Amino acid sequence: MKYSVRNRAAALGIATVAGLAGLGLASGPAVAADASAADSSSQSADSGADTQSVYYPTEPVKYADELVRAWGQGDTDRVEAFASTKVAEQLQAHSDDEVTHWDRVGGEGAAGTTYVDYENSVTGEKMSLGMPTEAVGDPDDEWGTPNAVHKVQFED
Repeated sequence: MKYSVRNRAAALGIATVAGLAGLGLASGPAVAADASAADSSSQSADSGADTQSVYYPTEPVKYADELVRAWGQGDTDRVEAFASTKVAEQLQAHSDDEVTHWDRVGGEGAAGTTYVDYENSVTGEKMSLGMPTEAVGDPDDEWGTPNAVHKVQFED
């Protein structure tokens, strides 16, 4: 009887330690991406080196989806992190009550640029976002590329 209680207690202790170790490993870039007050070009006080605190997807479609999601939530800082200044301004000027109703309907690459297409489910309006495929699609870049969406086009 004492033997099985000890084995269970030991197994529970090992599982707890393994679980905590797993949490430590999983708290990399994903945790930093959730920090709403993070600045993507902030200076580290300790090292003086540039640090990047926003994670950018390295798949163009996911990248565009993150931008559209941030725009729909009214998260201006995040929109400005994913889009060029010109695109961020165009999106802001185009904001209305239906900004949360964009559905991705396609995506394609041409001449080094990936275009991701959306349609507004309320108005039927179409939007296309363009970004450099190579800059966004670099799987070796752990953090991705900021301000990659350089083109937005709306059509009725």
